[in-house]
Amino acid sequence: METLRDVVRALDELDDDGTIYTDGGSPAARAVVVTGASARDAKAAGLRYFLEVALAKEAVLVWSEWRGSAQPTLDDRLMAIAYYAEHDAYLPVD
Repeated sequence: METLRDVVRALDELDDDGTIYTDGGSPAARAVVVTGASARDAKAAGLRYFLEVALAKEAVLVWSEWRGSAQPTLDDRLMAIAYYAEHDAYLPVD
């Protein structure tokens, strides 16, 4: 099984219709991207809903736009996505 870091690393290649399930918010948390009925399998494996792939991509895009089109590192992407998943808002500029 992949980690949340692995999923975020591959984010640009993921289908927007997918949903990320994980067992925690840390980069090392187990994670999987599912579509449709396979959500049941993710839940059976002890994973819970984290965020839709399309929203994760949007959180990264907004992170970049709010920072003058800066290219986010993998850790920046993780922070932007985790913040959005927890707060239903984009990560503010410091």
